[in-house]
Amino acid sequence: MKKTNFLLICLISVLITQCAKRGIPDGGPKDEAPPFLLKAEPKQNSINFSEKRIRLYFNEYIKLKDFRKQLVVSPPIDKALYSISPQSGASKYIQIDINNSLPKNTTYVFNFGQSIVDNNEGNPLPFFKYVFSTGGYIDSLKISGNIKSAIKRTPDDFISTFLYPFDENFNDSLIFNSIPNYVGSTLDSTNYEMTNLKKGKYLLVAIKDVNNNYKFDPAFEQIGFVSDLVDLPINDSLNMEVFKENLPFKSFKPFLESNNRVGFGFSGIYSNVTIELLNNFDKDIKSVLTKNKEKDTLSYWFSDIKYDSLRFVLNNNEQKNYYTVKFKEAEKDSLIITPSTKTSLELDEKFKIFSNIPLDSINTEYIKLINKDSISIPFKAVIDKNNFDIVFDFELLPNDKYTLSVFPNAIADFFKSSNDTLNYSFSTKSRADYGTIKARIENIVNFPIIVQLTNEKEEVIQEKVLASYEDTCVFENILPSKYFIRIIEDANENNKWDTGSFLKRIKPEKIFHYKDELIVRANWILEEKINLSN
Repeated sequence: MKKTNFLLICLISVLITQCAKRGIPDGGPKDEAPPFLLKAEPKQNSINFSEKRIRLYFNEYIKLKDFRKQLVVSPPIDKALYSISPQSGASKYIQIDINNSLPKNTTYVFNFGQSIVDNNEGNPLPFFKYVFSTGGYIDSLKISGNIKSAIKRTPDDFISTFLYPFDENFNDSLIFNSIPNYVGSTLDSTNYEMTNLKKGKYLLVAIKDVNNNYKFDPAFEQIGFVSDLVDLPINDSLNMEVFKENLPFKSFKPFLESNNRVGFGFSGIYSNVTIELLNNFDKDIKSVLTKNKEKDTLSYWFSDIKYDSLRFVLNNNEQKNYYTVKFKEAEKDSLIITPSTKTSLELDEKFKIFSNIPLDSINTEYIKLINKDSISIPFKAVIDKNNFDIVFDFELLPNDKYTLSVFPNAIADFFKSSNDTLNYSFSTKSRADYGTIKARIENIVNFPIIVQLTNEKEEVIQEKVLASYEDTCVFENILPSKYFIRIIEDANENNKWDTGSFLKRIKPEKIFHYKDELIVRANWILEEKINLSN
């Protein structure tokens, strides 16, 4: 009897415990539905609009994400003329307050992009627009297309599209100093669409509007354009390529960089620039002009002289600029020499020595190069055109070790200072550590072409110039990794890619990107057929 009661008590205890346990509900399927508009006050596509407040009501709590980046108002309205709330926190409505009267007979579009998301899961309401007109009808024409980079494989997002009417006020300077009539954006894709447009002829440009001022700032922004005026209505897609223009040369106030060096900051192309010292001194002044490797600065180096001030004239073939630099105490440059590598040298590289002062001469009799068997290796050494680098040219063999000894008086800099004894050791890898790409390019429309092998960062690893189909395109000694190929149609035959110009209506030289990723493995030869017609 006692045993039976004990078992009964245990059973009841277990049942009570199980009943007391709190379960965790499954919660059901995840909400993946975006919010939607329940109603708008005034209604969507209202005409003769004169209200001071707009409210957009949604079916659930929403919030604005990346709102300032996503919102596009077309035609542009001064940000002081309207405000949007709430910009933080969750709400079931968005309110737009109009702080001043809007121009008459104009269709306005508030494109929120994908900034409206539900509060719980963050599901976006894609490309939501609120449209109204201050006139008696809604403009309904539209254009669309694709925007890509003229040079990069991966295009930027958030490219703005601007439309300027072709009327009595039209001129090319509009893009620099005027607000466009219509604005669109690719947002976070490469496709754009501009809606609710009025019939007429327009200039269409695409701009990476970095500072969001609806104007083109060529110093730091990219531009693309449609060559001919756009005559609306139109059914064709209007595609554009954006590019960074070359800036005209502009110099800034010079400054004393060191005791014997004056720096001239600049922007633009500097290849034809000359700088002349106007002072008359009792002795001849030795000078050299160099470009700083890291900064947009031209350095005017000069020999030791005593002066209160220096007067310069800078000539860039278009105009002359006159500057004066006053004397002040500054440090004197001292020669510092560094090698291009301290460990290994790739088989397609050349060993270099870098200097911080322009170099004047090399005496190879005071330089010795030996391999791992202590055999002397013949070489050539030249000062590069930048005046700072010494380039060593010799037969570089795989699986070898080299020692370069540079003895005093081998190198003389601009100030006639010389080096101390320097010793550099480096080695090479086996050919089996590298891969090879053999590219056969078909359907080339115009020669010459420049074939570039780039890495995932779109940096050029190697390039080949092909003048005809007889030229082979082989990339050797490539480290195992992922690569891409781009091909430049070198229209002016200067062996480099040339960008475009909006004012001159010049498009950049054509670039073709081979769509496939090339995976290079060690000790492999990859043969690839590239058809430019595709």
